[in-house]
Amino acid sequence: MINAINGQLVSTGESSIIISTASGMEYFLECSGNTVFDILSLSDEKKKNLRVLTYFIHREDAMLLYGFSTEDERKCFKELLSVNGIGAKGALKILSSIRVKDFIALLDKQDVKTLSKIPGIGGKTAQKLILQLKNVLVMDEEIESTERKTRSFEFADLVDSCVEMGHERKRVRDRIDSLMKENEVKMKDMSHEEKERFLFALIIKEK
Repeated sequence: MINAINGQLVSTGESSIIISTASGMEYFLECSGNTVFDILSLSDEKKKNLRVLTYFIHREDAMLLYGFSTEDERKCFKELLSVNGIGAKGALKILSSIRVKDFIALLDKQDVKTLSKIPGIGGKTAQKLILQLKNVLVMDEEIESTERKTRSFEFADLVDSCVEMGHERKRVRDRIDSLMKENEVKMKDMSHEEKERFLFALIIKEK
């Protein structure tokens, strides 16, 4: 499985992006409108050092690569594919119409009426989603600010590296928040790579 694509943003469409990697390869990724919005909201520097999570589908007639700005959205996409009657296009249509945390909240409340109003979901599908996905889809953190989401996306590689070393994911995210506030002045003129190295060094010292 292709877990993620790292590179520079070349262009975006309503439901797609193109990323150029250091090797010179360009990848076309189909995305939800929300992922495209998240990426467009990044600074120019971050768009040059972009990491997008992916999901690869190989069919007899096509090889398709899908991109996601968060792990929660990718997980939601995969779970939606497991529901009978929902394909990749339908899943992206749903994820373009509602944020994952709001979608999960509707599942938890068993709100068939509101779910059925989401493009791509009717009354029967809404009931099916609740039966199959309630208690399966959960957010790592129930409330996450826009600033924190952006930071988690920006330092996703750093978070993954720390988790592989045995650190707990939520604790790493919390610590990145704290360290960035504590060292705001010191990190002001650092490049993205320098910030990653600086934060990584501080975090591994604490284990």
